[in-house]
Amino acid sequence: MNEIIILYLLSSGQNTMYGIAKTLFKLYGSMTKPSFGTIQPAFKRLENQKFIKSDKFITDGGKPYYYFSITDEGSSFLREKLLSDITENPTQFITEAKIRISCSDILSKEEKSELFKKIILSLSKIKTEAETTLKSGVFESNFAGKMILDNTVCEYKNLLELVERIKNACNS
Repeated sequence: MNEIIILYLLSSGQNTMYGIAKTLFKLYGSMTKPSFGTIQPAFKRLENQKFIKSDKFITDGGKPYYYFSITDEGSSFLREKLLSDITENPTQFITEAKIRISCSDILSKEEKSELFKKIILSLSKIKTEAETTLKSGVFESNFAGKMILDNTVCEYKNLLELVERIKNACNS
């Protein structure tokens, strides 16, 4: 997920690792909070894979710093990552879906439609599984568990409605 955000932010223009981390925390901090210790290796992986490149500059004081930019391969990889299958692990799905949707403005209309379709199908499946579990009565004697699962179903339902609205807005 961090790689998607890093590539997406670099698709707007070159920046330093610190600048990207600061922007990531500002824009996506309510969805994910990777540490700088996770961001730095992500940059190294992306650079080793030739998805980003760095240019070294020296400050007037002689200190080196690096500006990173996305490569053509990185742009293609970002599109592939945005359109690839999303995890069906419910603990990761919502965050991953939200991040992909928020980065979808770089996709064509057809690609956005494909992304939203995948998210809607996966989200519907996860929501149905949660509803089935709730209806099965396994949490009848566990009030807190039942309320948490009921809230989870509501969260899935709300996200499903939101994705449908976004999809319709993008198609009009």
